[in-house]
Amino acid sequence: MKKTSIFYLLFASLMVLYACDRSKDPIYQKINDNRYPVIFSNTTFVSPSIPATGLAKGSVIKVELNFLPTDPVKEIQFYQKVDLADSTIISTVPYASAFSKSKNCDTLIYNYTVPSAPAIGAAIVVRARVLNQNGLFKDRTFSYKIK
Repeated sequence: MKKTSIFYLLFASLMVLYACDRSKDPIYQKINDNRYPVIFSNTTFVSPSIPATGLAKGSVIKVELNFLPTDPVKEIQFYQKVDLADSTIISTVPYASAFSKSKNCDTLIYNYTVPSAPAIGAAIVVRARVLNQNGLFKDRTFSYKIK
């Protein structure tokens, strides 16, 4: 009887130790090395800063996008959404390295022209997207109203 209980205790101990082995569980396996780009928040994202009253039709503002390419970047896209309409792509800029030593990141300066078609008071959202070659992306947006 004593040998049987020791055998069962030993068997139960081995089963507990075997159950704790997670090396075969696929949830802990690394899927891939793809990473999203990093976009930095900066105070000069839109220059000059957007007034509370909005922007006049046809005016030009400078958009400064600071980002760190963690994986190879394919392109930078700019989208525009007018009121409740779908977003439309307004520009695609192929990636060219422009590393700034003072900011310690890549910098892209884009001249954005306020559209002349929307009605006064229309809400506009502009989105800058850094798109990697692996398909991963990050966005940065700003919004304003037409005055």
